[in-house]
Amino acid sequence: HTRYISVTGVQTCALPIWAPGMVLVAAGNLDHDAFVDLVRKEFASLTPTADASYETARYVGGEYRDDQELEQVHLVLGFPGVSFTDPDYYGSMVLATMLGGGMSSRLFQEIREQRGLAYSVSAFSAPYLDGGVFAVYAGTGEKETRDLVSVLFEQLRGVRDPAPENEVRRARTQMKAGLLMSLESTGARMEGLGSQLLIYGRPVPVDEIVRRIDAVTPKDVARAAQRIFGGRPTVAAMGPLGGLESYETLLTRLS
Repeated sequence: HTRYISVTGVQTCALPIWAPGMVLVAAGNLDHDAFVDLVRKEFASLTPTADASYETARYVGGEYRDDQELEQVHLVLGFPGVSFTDPDYYGSMVLATMLGGGMSSRLFQEIREQRGLAYSVSAFSAPYLDGGVFAVYAGTGEKETRDLVSVLFEQLRGVRDPAPENEVRRARTQMKAGLLMSLESTGARMEGLGSQLLIYGRPVPVDEIVRRIDAVTPKDVARAAQRIFGGRPTVAAMGPLGGLESYETLLTRLS
């Protein structure tokens, strides 16, 4: 009932224990055998139960607006994402990095650096077992909201076409750098091991993840964008919302 690996001198241990769906993970300066014995002792009383049934996630879109007298407008655009096991998983992650994953991303460069329309802008992909969410966040002033939304949707439309290879390569490199640097954190190691055991049933070697990232092509990213941004969006906004267009108008901007 144990899986054990050692990476760059830091011992990590992930134990699927007797309660279905429960994983206990440890990382750092530990004695593997002593840790396993301790887990067995403390959790021996757990009794396996049948897996609980659940309804598969359904993404429907919609909007929520909270008009308040704040200094900024906080805007999130959500779209139906992909699951951990979806063929477009790595393509969607590269898409998020390329679109809004840092200072070199399209949204940061176009919306903040070139036009000065946002204090903060970013994109992220949140996968789950039975689906996912892809989202874009922007924080801006009330007077800039309309122009920001126009440019934002222009970028979402444009990313549906295959990007230049060097842009995709830069996003892949950024992802790999983040992955490798995260190995310095025992917390990140534990979170990764636990998630991998629950999702894939095994620890996934770092070199395997790197190979999958390197395999993502511009066409893969464009396919993921066409799929994600072809869905009905979710709009969540808070702040002075006088400059934010109606939901129906925002829908037409994706066409």
